[in-house]
Amino acid sequence: MRYLSDGMFLKYVSFIYDKFGIHISQDKKDMLQSKILKLIVKNRIESYEEYFRLLTQVRDKETLLEFSSEITVNKTDFFRENNHFEYIKNNVNFIVDNNKRIIRNNEIRVWSAGCSTGEEPYTLGVILQEHFLQGTYIKILATDLSTRVLKEAVTGVYSPAIKNNIDKYYLLKYFKKQGSEWKVNENLRRLVTFRLFNLMDDFPFKKSFDMIFCRNVMIYFDSKVQQKLIDKFYDVLVPGGLLFIGHSESLTGKKHKFQYLKPTIYMK
Repeated sequence: MRYLSDGMFLKYVSFIYDKFGIHISQDKKDMLQSKILKLIVKNRIESYEEYFRLLTQVRDKETLLEFSSEITVNKTDFFRENNHFEYIKNNVNFIVDNNKRIIRNNEIRVWSAGCSTGEEPYTLGVILQEHFLQGTYIKILATDLSTRVLKEAVTGVYSPAIKNNIDKYYLLKYFKKQGSEWKVNENLRRLVTFRLFNLMDDFPFKKSFDMIFCRNVMIYFDSKVQQKLIDKFYDVLVPGGLLFIGHSESLTGKKHKFQYLKPTIYMK
């Protein structure tokens, strides 16, 4: 039972791709086997086949949520790939000149897609509070596929190591010491709404966004899924809205209508 056959591996790979858009190559077989086995043992299931049946036929919601949380990769830090946050700080006038909706509605709507444990949306909250137009209503939607990381994000409690990534001024202003850890204060926490969301689903948003951060997420998708996602992001951005992607990602070779501004930064 500890060995995942090639046939079952391909079934899991196909299911993961269809459900979550994530492409898992043959050289990741041992990694996937380890993650599935962990869940099988935890839930006292007899075999890979039985677990696969639970996922695909029984469609038990809790089993599916647990599975998606386990297979997704969640690596992030405060102020990770800081050039994006520096760009916002240094280009506020350019941003609002190209997006009149922000001034007209006195708000900025941002989506952190693939927010993991919350460091990215909270960093955005800090930067917008500190450096965007004073009095602008900040609305940050933060979504992820994993219920586990979302629980951590909502709690907003982080290890002492965040001192290495956050300027002391920001740390003391936006976080409160809690034993050896740091907890996001309410003024920052209230800017962010966390939601469970699968990027492969239809986008249900009634209002468009001024900025979308989807960084180091598309690297787990193949070209076909990346193309679909880029098109969907374009559709839910306002004219003049910005798309930020990860440093290891690019829109080169993709069909899109975005205007290139800087490496990994694009405008509708």
